[in-house]
Amino acid sequence: MPIRPVCVAGLFIVSGAMTRGAGVPLDSPRSARMAYYCNTGYSQEVCQAQVARLQQTLGTFDLSALGDWNWILVRSDDWYPILRRVGRDPDSPAFTILERRQTFLEEALFQPMAGRSRTLLEKWRVPLNELLNVAVTHELAHALCREQDEARTHAYAGQLSESGHVTCGEGTGR
Repeated sequence: MPIRPVCVAGLFIVSGAMTRGAGVPLDSPRSARMAYYCNTGYSQEVCQAQVARLQQTLGTFDLSALGDWNWILVRSDDWYPILRRVGRDPDSPAFTILERRQTFLEEALFQPMAGRSRTLLEKWRVPLNELLNVAVTHELAHALCREQDEARTHAYAGQLSESGHVTCGEGTGR
């Protein structure tokens, strides 16, 4: 089934048959149900392309413990106002709201943006072609371990990066 974007209240909702790893449907009992959204201003074509890249990145991880989750792609032009509203680091290209089961990803993770790409390179010291994977891994560590502490999240992200799995410490919710 092809991916079908639908525009609802300014967000493109992308649905369709999604697979993880070796053809395991995302809605199988071992897998989480993922919802993908693109905020206002995305064309359907760009939304579909960026969601496909995100799905490819997510496909390398064991998401069976994640449960239902929402992935929201936000245009770089809209990123700073959102970060200010939620009180997050203005140089961060991603953040997660655990209570709402949502992860927000900036458009600059998917395609170079003149000034923003330079800022991300300087801040994170990661090649741009690796930054999406680093950001997704970090946000998955927050989500899978229900962890808010950045130091522990960084350690969990290392586990995910190396093996595709994470063992969360005691008292972290998983």
